[in-house]
Amino acid sequence: MNNIHINHQKIASLLTRSAEQIDPQILAALSEARSRALQKQRIPEPVFILSAIGHRAHNLLPHSTHQWIGATILLATLIVGAIGYWQNGDTPLDMDILTDDLPIEVFLDQ
Repeated sequence: MNNIHINHQKIASLLTRSAEQIDPQILAALSEARSRALQKQRIPEPVFILSAIGHRAHNLLPHSTHQWIGATILLATLIVGAIGYWQNGDTPLDMDILTDDLPIEVFLDQ
C-alpha cells in the first residue's frame, strides 16, 4: 500500500455502475433502511457538563520535560515580577530618610 496510487474517481464510477446493477427491490429496501436509520439518529447538541472539564483540563498540563521546564520558568518569572512590583511601590522608611533633605541632627541620639 506504500506506493499504490488510489484513483478515487475510478472507484466512485465503479461503485455507481455496481449500484445500477442491483435489483430495484433491494435498492428500495436499502433506501428505506437508510431513511429509518437517519430518522432514529440523534443530532448532537452542545451541552455543558462538568464532568467533561476534567478531560479537557488534563490536556492543559504539560507532559514533556521541556514543557515542565518552560512552565516552571514562566511561573518563577511571574512570582519574581509580582514581588518586584509590590516592593517597588512601597519604599522603606530608611530609604525615605536617607534620600530626604533632613538635617543630620535628626539621625543623632541626644
